[in-house]
Order: sequence, then structure tokens, then C-alpha cells
Amino acid sequence: MDYGNLAYKLPRQYEKPRKRIRPQVNRARIIRRNREQMLIRSKNLRRICAIVVVALSAGFMISQFVTVNETGQEIASLTKQLNELESATSQMIFNMEQSVDLAEIEKEATTRLGMQRPEKYQMIYVNVKQDDMTEKTAGEVEGLGNSVTSALKKIGGNIVQFFSIK
Repeated sequence: MDYGNLAYKLPRQYEKPRKRIRPQVNRARIIRRNREQMLIRSKNLRRICAIVVVALSAGFMISQFVTVNETGQEIASLTKQLNELESATSQMIFNMEQSVDLAEIEKEATTRLGMQRPEKYQMIYVNVKQDDMTEKTAGEVEGLGNSVTSALKKIGGNIVQFFSIK
């Protein structure tokens, strides 16, 4: 206790409690500090979101690259397999053509089937579909009248074919 003067000092329990006055500067500092912390938090949150987006994008791009790579490898494998099968097929066709002996076929036709070669005076008729083969003579090819006639016949045939019931 300080007895610098002779006035009687009341014990603390009887003293009127003092209000502690906080200066406005401290509140402004607290508000500013809270705002700064919120800005820092929001910046960190944005950075984390950006990192997550970049990571997901990278993962998606890598998965697409892997898919494209696997598909390319599958295409290469199937192409190789196709080439092998085509070479085997051409080899089999060659072997089949080599195995056909025309003399043997003629012998079989004359002995077993009783066929014979036609004589020079005999005529041989072969029925060939019109779609498969066309013979044109110089007289049919030349001339404006023949070309107009053939064009009209072709148009008429197309119209008939279009309206025909199949």
C-alpha cells in the first residue's frame, strides 16, 4: 500500500469497478487483421481449387492419352493379323491354282462324263448375262443417232427399273 497521502483508502471490494475503455484504434486493427486473414484464407482456397482442377485435368488428359495409345496398339496388332491372313489367303489361292491340272480335268471330262471337244464345224452357244459383259461394234459406237438412241434407252430402262415392283 502506498501511503503517500493521509487519505483513507477503501479496500478493493468497496471500490467502484472501473470500465476498461478500449481505444477505437484497437478495434480497427482487429477488424483489419480479420479481413486480412479472410483474404489469405480465400486466396489459399482459390489456390487449392486451382491445384485440384489442374490435377484432375492432367489425370483426364493422361487417361485419354493412354486410351489413344492402347487403341493404336490394337489397330497395329489387327493390321498385322490382317496382313498375315491376306498373305496366307493369297498363298492358298496360288496353291489351289497350281493344283488344278487342265489335262487332268479334260481327261476326267472325256472318260467319266463322256464329253468330247467340239468339231470345227460345230457352233457353241454360251449364255452370258447382259450385265456382265457388253460387246459393241464400231457401227454401234459411231454416230450421233446411235448415241442418242442408247441414251434414251438407258433413261427408259432406269425409269422402268425405278417403278418396277421387286
